[in-house]
Amino acid sequence: MGDFVNSREIADRADLAQFIAASGGGPHYVYVLRVPDGEPKHGGLGTPFYVGIGQGARLFAHEEEARDPLRYSAKVETIRSIWAKGGEVVRTIDSVHIVEPWDREEELINSIGRLAEGAGPLTNAQTYARSVKLNGIEVRKYAADHAESGDANAIPAKFKLRHTRLMAGPREPLSRTSVFGKIYTVVEANPGVTGEDLIGLLKAVDFSGNKSAYTQGGQVSSSWLVGYIEGGYFRGDRHHLQDYKAQ
Repeated sequence: MGDFVNSREIADRADLAQFIAASGGGPHYVYVLRVPDGEPKHGGLGTPFYVGIGQGARLFAHEEEARDPLRYSAKVETIRSIWAKGGEVVRTIDSVHIVEPWDREEELINSIGRLAEGAGPLTNAQTYARSVKLNGIEVRKYAADHAESGDANAIPAKFKLRHTRLMAGPREPLSRTSVFGKIYTVVEANPGVTGEDLIGLLKAVDFSGNKSAYTQGGQVSSSWLVGYIEGGYFRGDRHHLQDYKAQ
């Protein structure tokens, strides 16, 4: 169960930590980022443009992302537009929870509406994927990848880097605690590892603090890992992984 509040505005990291502690300690929370237009909407002041769940300083991660000139998305461009007009993002907490509140996030996204669907102002990139578990591992939007095998640990046949030997770089992620940062750290410690073996190593990494993992116990599906490994290798705004070059 969550402790629902009337969208408490958060000034800075210290304010966030104090509020979470005063609300029972969480550690999880649902947050809403808003445009500073003073409009009273969806339980707070300011038109919402992004809804998410997180813990720790996740609330501030999107502004950090917007400071990276190589990152592009509707969310990032909204933040930059706010800054360009001399404003600041309005950060609000909707509710605080003991476990990750996927249902509350889904409820808010559906009630406010996504810009991509013409249903509302939210820049959230994806529609909400309902909870689906295989062998106790949350797979959500990757359920179809594991439907045939019925095993969340099975590596999807579409994995392009299964036999590719990898090394870290050329670009280091901004944070070592992000998903890309954790993958980078493992590859850095294991230069020459193949994509297939990398998935095995990453199974021992705790991703419970990373919202996109949709995991409470730390276990993640192989398909989820494949998406991030390929993203770190192929995406032009990432390039955290590259072909192995013997020193």
